[in-house]
Parts: sequence; C-alpha cells; structure tokens
Amino acid sequence: MATLSVYDTAITQLIHGEQALISILKKASTHADAASFPSARLYEDMLPLSFQVQIASDMSKKVVREVYGIDPGAWEDNEKTLEELIARCEKTLALLQSVKPEDIGDKTADTKVTAKVGRDKIASLSVRNLVFGFVLPNFFFHVTTAYDILRMKGVPLGKMDYLNPFIASFSRPEGKKWYAYERMKMGAWNES
Repeated sequence: MATLSVYDTAITQLIHGEQALISILKKASTHADAASFPSARLYEDMLPLSFQVQIASDMSKKVVREVYGIDPGAWEDNEKTLEELIARCEKTLALLQSVKPEDIGDKTADTKVTAKVGRDKIASLSVRNLVFGFVLPNFFFHVTTAYDILRMKGVPLGKMDYLNPFIASFSRPEGKKWYAYERMKMGAWNES
C-alpha cells in the first residue's frame, strides 16, 4: 500500500482550497455590494473577510517556508478590495504550484521544525503536527469563514462552490471540463 506524502496531504489540499477561495471571491466580485465585502464580518467581534483571506494565505506560506524551506518573502496585509484579495489568492496559488514534492529534501513527517504558531508563540513540532494540527485546521477555518461571510452578505454560493476544486481533482477525466456535481447528477460518480 502506498503512503501519502506531506506534499499529497498538505500542498495539494492547500492548492484546492486556494482555488475554491478564488472562485468564491470572483463570484462575490459580481455582487452589487461587492465593495463592502472586504470589511464584512459574521459578528462584530470577529475579524473581517480581508483578514480571513490573508490568514488562509499565511497558512499556505507557512508550509512552503517551514516544511519546504522556500522563503516566500514578506507580504503586506493591506488588501482593501475584492480584486486585491483575489490577487493575493492567485499569488498564493502560484507559490503553492511552484512547490515540487522533492523540495522537501530529507524531511519526513516526524522531522522537527520551528514555526510561529499564533501571534507570539514559537514552537518546535513535527512536520506532521504542524501540517495536521495547526496549518490545515486554521486554513480551512478561515476559508470557510470567508465563504460564510459572503453567503451571509447574499452572494449566491452553494456547497459545490467550495467543494468543486477538491472533488474535481479526482473525479474529472483528463481533458474534460465537467464539474463533479454534474457528474454526480448524471450517475457517473465512482472511484475507478
């Protein structure tokens, strides 16, 4: 039985999540109230959409930097429009797509790395714990919160707007442009 690599479990999931976020933000950009969305919040004591997108991006950069040793450089958190947030997601996606499985070098899931976890905390933890215990939960929390903010603001989003990049990665035949949901409706859903 083949084992999953850190690349398979981290980078590919982050790529699909960024693709979903780009799609969701682009759909939101056509809404009449789009200009107000970057500062929108689910609740007054929660951080706005712009922050949700920035932190999702930061989680991707953390894996690239700490696990793969590729320094993405400093990025300012100064996006004020949906177009700027989309551009940040596209920049993050390009960074993730530039990573190759072999970039991990001799690191394994048990290799200890030092990473910032939280605003002021530095921790030494395994690659496995960084990816599964910190990065992916934070990434998906912030992507989901961005989705929820936009849904609350009236953007006509559905579950498949979020899931399509994930499902389509294993369900769409090479060269076809079918969406996974359409394939499920047609009864063509299977693992083979």
